[in-house]
Amino acid sequence: MRRTIPSEYIESYPDLLSCFQGGTNHREREEYRKFLYRAIKTQLTQRQTQIVIMHYFQGMNITEIADELHINKSTVSRTIDRALNRLTDLARLYFNLKK
Repeated sequence: MRRTIPSEYIESYPDLLSCFQGGTNHREREEYRKFLYRAIKTQLTQRQTQIVIMHYFQGMNITEIADELHINKSTVSRTIDRALNRLTDLARLYFNLKK
């Protein structure tokens, strides 16, 4: 699987940006977007990256992803949860955010 995310997707992180609290100005949001772009490409497992791209960037729902990958819906859901938890933990470290 390719680990590249086309750069035009860097602007479409609304659901992923919600894991950050308080950063509302444009500069902070842009920094969050760039962080997420790098983190998704380099810090998630191959499966997590694949499912995150399918769900958040291609707009597929959990059932569609499960059917496409021939896995259980619960596996897709758990994978998304783990990926978001990983991204949140990384963001807290990177941006020195509090829980």
